[in-house]
Amino acid sequence: MIDTLNQLPSWLYFLNITLVMVAVLHMLYQRRSPQNLMAWLLALLLLPFIGILLYTLFGSRKLLSKRNIPTITMDALTTSMPCNTLSTQLTQLLQSNHLASTTHGNQCTLYETPSMMYQQLMHEIEHAHTSIHLQTYIFQMDQTGHAILNALIQKAQQGIQVCLLMDAIGSFSLYRNRSKLQLLVQAGGQYAFFQPLFKSLIHGQINLRNHRKIYLFDQSTLLTGGINLAHNYLGLSQKPPQAGYWQDLMLKAQGPISTHFQNIFNADWLYTTNQKLPPPPLPATLYPSPDIIQTIPSGPDIYSDTLFETLLHAIYSAKNTIQIITPYFIPDSAIMNALLIAIKRGVTVKLITPKKSDHLLFDLGRCSYIRELAEQGGHVYYHHGTILHAKLTLIDQDALIFGSANLDYRSLFINHEIVNILYSKRLILQMQTWINTLHHKSQPYQAHNNKLYRYFENLTRIFTPLL
Repeated sequence: MIDTLNQLPSWLYFLNITLVMVAVLHMLYQRRSPQNLMAWLLALLLLPFIGILLYTLFGSRKLLSKRNIPTITMDALTTSMPCNTLSTQLTQLLQSNHLASTTHGNQCTLYETPSMMYQQLMHEIEHAHTSIHLQTYIFQMDQTGHAILNALIQKAQQGIQVCLLMDAIGSFSLYRNRSKLQLLVQAGGQYAFFQPLFKSLIHGQINLRNHRKIYLFDQSTLLTGGINLAHNYLGLSQKPPQAGYWQDLMLKAQGPISTHFQNIFNADWLYTTNQKLPPPPLPATLYPSPDIIQTIPSGPDIYSDTLFETLLHAIYSAKNTIQIITPYFIPDSAIMNALLIAIKRGVTVKLITPKKSDHLLFDLGRCSYIRELAEQGGHVYYHHGTILHAKLTLIDQDALIFGSANLDYRSLFINHEIVNILYSKRLILQMQTWINTLHHKSQPYQAHNNKLYRYFENLTRIFTPLL
């Protein structure tokens, strides 16, 4: 008995090493970046068994089970009409990844203020005739959330198909207390929570969150961007944005693009509920606008890392300017190196990010990346005031990359995201004016000279791939 007890630590050590090896093999199978691989390896070695537990819960990058995976592919809906070299190259890249998502004949509008976005969302709900399909990361039962839910209940009572899909973590308060959603069910509507906590814990998928924002009406009108369904994003008041509203953007689009978004929503709804929605009809209307849009879904339901590949290629293709707006700036090594090389090529790289975001860990983790970008010649600005939540990248004056994805490891490699690339000169000019306004409200970044603080910044970089 004593000998057995004395041998127990050795057996535990052997078991931990075995589990670490299994975890490493799993990471290699999932084709992770070197920095993410090293970060997890450090956690596994420095935290015996605890590291294994953390990796089991939060380490998955792709869905582990092949059953019911909503593998998304996109078929071409319109004849490809490239408008510049970058759009031609990205069309080929998307087609190689089975995402033939380039469309033309879309009619688009970009909204910049919370009140305009709220009014447009409520207008589309009120005027829907057949279906309302909403997918969001956060649905909060504040003043705005109540107004949206009441509008959905009224439409469900009229016989309109209402499907509301929320992320279980992002909408945790509503996930925990669903009593108000029962009114929607009683009216004939449906709701579901993506990756319910117990199910996702059992299958090791709690880390795989759905961050997409898809708001579809009659399978023909789309609202999308970075906005969640909460008072921080959408303003009830028609007055100018108040101090409490976050700064974000919303795209309204009609045309073939809505068919692609409907297929993505249907896949996420099927995965969550096992209910198959009817496929959307082929686009009946091509608007006279020649604008081209490329739609890029990313996440565990996409076998390739198309969004990452697209962003990387776009950065390398830039000739004059790269302008980045993001609330969280924690790029992987390939994206960071591409930005630094762009600076050396003579490209002006500008980053505008909030002075303080809503996540302290991300604010700490970004410090060394921002300092390195500034030291190498990048133009970095901290936006003051309300939280800047918009996510966009403007390449020269040719392509606007816009959607739900932040410029961090989680958005590029883990979360379910949805991004569009717009080539409209009108929308690009509008966003350039918007960026210029942000610039005037921002202050240049200044690095800390304290050596201890700089050491701490570099230390946090070791673990940022785990955020």
